[in-house]
Amino acid sequence: MNRTPRSRRAVSTAVVAALIGTMTSTLLTHPAMADTTTANQAWRIVQQYTGVWTSPPTNLTGGETADAPLMGNGDIGVAVGGSIADQTMYIGKNDFFSSSSHAIKPLGRIVITDPTMSGSSYNVVQNIADAEVDGRYALNGQTLTTSSWVDANSGMFVTSFTLTGGSAQTIGITLQDGAGNAPTTSTTGNDLDADVHADTGTGSDPHARIAARTIGDSQSISGNTINLTVQPGTTSTLVAGIISSVDSSSWQSSADSLVGNLTQQDVNNHNASHRSWWQGYWGQSYVEIPDKSIEKSWYGSLYLLACVSRSGKTAPGLWGNWITGAMNWNGDFHTNYNYEAPFYAALSTNHIAQMDSYDQAVLDWQSEGQSLATQNGYTGVLYPVGISPGGTSADMNLHNQKSDAVNLASDMVMRFEYTDDTTYAAKVYSWLKQVGLFWQNYLSWNSTTNTYDILNDAPHEDQTYPQTNSGMSLGLVHLLFQGLIDMSTALNQDSGTRATWQNIVSHLSPLSTMSLNGQTILRETEVGSDFANDGNDIDAQAIYPGGLVGLDSGATLLQNARNTIGALTNAWNGGNAPATFYAAAARVGYDPNTILANLHDEAANQSYANMAVHHNGGGIENINVTTSGLDEMLLQSFQNDVKVFADWPTSTNAKFGDLLGYGDFLISSSEAGNSVQYVQAVSQSGGNFTFTNPWPGGSVEVYRNGADNGTVSGSKITIATSAGDTLDLAPAGTALSTIQTELAQPLQQSTASGFSSGFESTDPALTWTDTVDSSGGGSASVAGLCCGLTGPEAGVRTGETAHTGSGSLMYSGLAQGGSAVHAYLKVYDLSGSPLGIGSGKTLSYWIYPQSNATSSWVPSGSDGSTCVAIDMVFTDGSTLRDSGAVDENGVRIHPADQCGHLTLDTWNHVTVNLGTANAGKDISRILVGYDDPNSTAGYRGYIDDLSIS
Repeated sequence: MNRTPRSRRAVSTAVVAALIGTMTSTLLTHPAMADTTTANQAWRIVQQYTGVWTSPPTNLTGGETADAPLMGNGDIGVAVGGSIADQTMYIGKNDFFSSSSHAIKPLGRIVITDPTMSGSSYNVVQNIADAEVDGRYALNGQTLTTSSWVDANSGMFVTSFTLTGGSAQTIGITLQDGAGNAPTTSTTGNDLDADVHADTGTGSDPHARIAARTIGDSQSISGNTINLTVQPGTTSTLVAGIISSVDSSSWQSSADSLVGNLTQQDVNNHNASHRSWWQGYWGQSYVEIPDKSIEKSWYGSLYLLACVSRSGKTAPGLWGNWITGAMNWNGDFHTNYNYEAPFYAALSTNHIAQMDSYDQAVLDWQSEGQSLATQNGYTGVLYPVGISPGGTSADMNLHNQKSDAVNLASDMVMRFEYTDDTTYAAKVYSWLKQVGLFWQNYLSWNSTTNTYDILNDAPHEDQTYPQTNSGMSLGLVHLLFQGLIDMSTALNQDSGTRATWQNIVSHLSPLSTMSLNGQTILRETEVGSDFANDGNDIDAQAIYPGGLVGLDSGATLLQNARNTIGALTNAWNGGNAPATFYAAAARVGYDPNTILANLHDEAANQSYANMAVHHNGGGIENINVTTSGLDEMLLQSFQNDVKVFADWPTSTNAKFGDLLGYGDFLISSSEAGNSVQYVQAVSQSGGNFTFTNPWPGGSVEVYRNGADNGTVSGSKITIATSAGDTLDLAPAGTALSTIQTELAQPLQQSTASGFSSGFESTDPALTWTDTVDSSGGGSASVAGLCCGLTGPEAGVRTGETAHTGSGSLMYSGLAQGGSAVHAYLKVYDLSGSPLGIGSGKTLSYWIYPQSNATSSWVPSGSDGSTCVAIDMVFTDGSTLRDSGAVDENGVRIHPADQCGHLTLDTWNHVTVNLGTANAGKDISRILVGYDDPNSTAGYRGYIDDLSIS
């Protein structure tokens, strides 16, 4: 990244036997779930979150983050652009780097054209739970639905087409190269093969084959196009095998073998295994908090992480594997924070396997790094700003920075500190020693201060001499040498060198300070750059990832660090800062309400529908904004002292499961009513578990592997563990059964600050059933839908259609036509204790609007069931619908505005930031509103999992 003010950017047995040789290069490791409780909680939550488009994306080929629906398997990425009349699947692959320009190149495109549907409606949903993108396009009584996914377990891309209504259609499926040109094509059996290459295709430029065919209805091939005839009431499936020359020397035949003999049942089996992989992935950890925008961003970021990185594959560059054209900064591995940042997200979230791709490109550059160090008069390794796969470099500029290699080391050191994995340590230890060798010789001893100084090392790119004791580099160098000490001890190597490393750790120059607006803050350097509020967070990187400051640090240093966070006002939404700034703010205990407010803004206003946080110049580095930012608020462990809810606001309930802490401990905890309910720690490697007592002044009941071990006390407590031990901790006297019950519960809503109902027998009962709110909107031209009903309905149903559990709220009515057609039915009365919105609360609910396909009382072709929304009457008599409030897609929450923006016959998640237009108001009643002027159709559907928090 540029640190100057300029921003920079499951298969049948027969098929398995047939393909085992060709799938080896693309088979991806299945993740292991942490435990069933966490897996169940995570799966319940992640299913709530989708990205929704009601018009085609517009930012596709600008060389940065695309706003399109995204898919990926850690190797292949697909971005979806255009309407169904001319829809392009942009295919990228992490290994498709040109050997001549050292830039990543787009692999190819699959263009789907259905001219019959030109002008159709557009509704596309990115379903992150199953890692699929579903489309629904309706026009003149015909509906074409699609479902697309990049197989988690092979190099296969799939799109299915289902047509209802009307007559047969012919869909064109055209294979193109990465620039949109016709590639070299051939046929193998029923396959259309397109051979593509990166850049000129000469030298060691990678090549790839896209082998495509359809299953189901009839197809014909003409040039580089498959013409598929789809009959109404049928489903056809496009399968495309994508194999590169980096995957296999027999890349052409491997691509053909991957898809050539597949049946629809084989594809179904692949899909089942694909979904199983993703469910296992989600089961590794979870968070649950009241702010659903932030929560969605946390899960969305983890979706993107798994899409772009996988063990055994080439690592992702700046923009991941969504390569749609010429990518800015060559899409390379920028070493002065960008390459490192997205992988930090894998640490505390317990997705360590997603880090596996990181190391190879760094290690492959070792000999080049040694040569570059020698050329400049140094020892060890010296790295430039831009490297690329296979020991190559896209940008040899040093920018007067010596910190690139030690920045690269940060991921490796933190991975070891989190996991205690000696096998991993042995893999990277030799390289880390080369980085250490550079700094052992580069550091300058200051006999006056008895410290080691860092001379002429610019924190920002291209700052000229003198630049002394960059705080960022001091943090990274400290992290490196502490990591070398810990790894050498674990590996029982280099005991004689440890004293040298420890001497450096103990005598590194302290962080420099300066005065700003009457406060003492951290200075960027001791001599040189002082402070820059330019959207970077250089001043905070000694905190994170450097780890030089935390809640166990001295009071003066800690306050100086907090002052620094407060001074960096442009870093919250800066082009270069958010990936590391939020975690730094949490680590020093900065005001948690401020952190959450800015995280909410990142999630709600700085993110695309695909859940990618985007800033000018920022790519997949922003996967780390919400993940580590939120995790460091909920759990801190980097000072080898586990603190739950380390920087969390009062009167705000929260819950998390199996977040990873230093020392390879999986930590779960819950806070409700300003009290920590329990802490569970699973010791995966053994060793001492040290934690700050979350019940100050009280004793702690300790259960080890289900047995009561009595109580312990103190402000900081250490318990010895063996590998596999599970510690359950709670206030003295708490029964183990209580802890287990609390572990399995969803997040507890505070009755004083929120409201929720899943319409189950244990949830708040409806105050009214089938009751029009005469003063809150009334009813006009709406009759009963059927069966002798005299008016619209809104009541609980059990055992019909529910999002979770067995209960839901059913709504229905029959529109009678006219300029005013609406029905506002009241369901909950909060007037006895009105619920205050304050500065911000989020309305969240799930809605399942029915069509004729699922309710015979709704006429064919009608979308009237989508003209429904949760509404509110405030104590001042105003309503939510007329307040101008919008949902997560920017659509007004008025029922009439929701028409056509919900997907029929599926669960749609709707969220509304109530504080934006209604801050300070109090909720008196909750309604279900229908509004569809001039309609003469029946409508019906279900609402579930309603919450205001």
